[in-house]
Amino acid sequence: MKNLNGTWLKIKTGNDYCRPEFIEFTNDQIIHFELELKRGNELSKVQTEWSEKLSESKYEFVNDNRIRIFRMGKTLTVLSETESKTEDTEFATDYERIEPTKTELESRKIEKLEFKAHWNNEKIPLTFNKILDSPVIQELNKRMNRNGRKLILENLQGTYFASIFENDERETLIGIKEIDEQKAILFGFPEKPYEIKAE
Repeated sequence: MKNLNGTWLKIKTGNDYCRPEFIEFTNDQIIHFELELKRGNELSKVQTEWSEKLSESKYEFVNDNRIRIFRMGKTLTVLSETESKTEDTEFATDYERIEPTKTELESRKIEKLEFKAHWNNEKIPLTFNKILDSPVIQELNKRMNRNGRKLILENLQGTYFASIFENDERETLIGIKEIDEQKAILFGFPEKPYEIKAE
């Protein structure tokens, strides 16, 4: 049996609208956690009421630090205005083990760095504490009294995250495996490659 020790980040796909979540394996239980801000940029885990039995769960290891858990749910298909069908469906959710970020930089220094990451033929800016939305979206947000999308550097158990906030709500966590002044290795992506380099 592979190693289940540690804290595991739930990998969100484009279809997930839930808050960031973590799990840990204790005895035969899968314990679920949400996050809260402790102080500064430091996060702490808060146990939720949901736990599952590992022995009753279907799972597989994708690699040493990534596990896929299969759960049953329902898929609703709307066929017309008056007709729909519901089917039992197996859903797969990936979790990646977090490890302390390899870096010699302090958080204040990391927050000043700017990188670009390449993901799915897109250039993603890795810039902390600045609104990431286009000027048009920023203008719309201003009219609707909303704060836009920004990256905030946060830390859980020595692992740094580029946390994506939308209107002051933490939406997604991008893990930082290692970072120096030239590059950052980011993890927590739903598809291969599960980690990408930002320079």
